[in-house]
Amino acid sequence: MTGSWDGLIVMGLLVVLLVIGLRRLRPKVHIPWSTKGIVVVFVFLCLLLWAWSWA
Repeated sequence: MTGSWDGLIVMGLLVVLLVIGLRRLRPKVHIPWSTKGIVVVFVFLCLLLWAWSWA
């Protein structure tokens, strides 16, 4: 049962680290996208790679 949740937990932790990193980096570097947009693209890419690995 826990094996099926491992990927979701890791992806959630990666999203949290991405958001924290972007919030610390944003005052120093101009990032044209919003944080939500970057997170949505990251999650979409993760799901796309996961689906491709099952093909």
